[in-house]
Amino acid sequence: MAKWIAVVLGGLLLLTNGFWLYSAIDLAVTEKYRQQGEYEAEHRIEALESLCNKLVGGMPKSEAVKLLNELSPEFEAYEKEGRLNTIWLSFKVNEQGNVINEEACQ
Repeated sequence: MAKWIAVVLGGLLLLTNGFWLYSAIDLAVTEKYRQQGEYEAEHRIEALESLCNKLVGGMPKSEAVKLLNELSPEFEAYEKEGRLNTIWLSFKVNEQGNVINEEACQ
């Protein structure tokens, strides 16, 4: 009888250690995928901000409002503190009513 108890406890020990090893490997792989996703998202945002600055810079305010309303139709664009804003984007506007060329999108 004692032999069976030792075999069962030994089997449980191997099973729990195997599960612990699997969990540790799974956690490490998941963390690596998460880091890669964050890296790609960060660089995608930088590229899109650069593209936005080149495409929107110098655009008249009326066209910028139209563009913002097209991009997020459920949120009306509004002007506050020299910026055109919507939920995801914000454009700097100069005194003449044009979007500023440098760092227009944020």
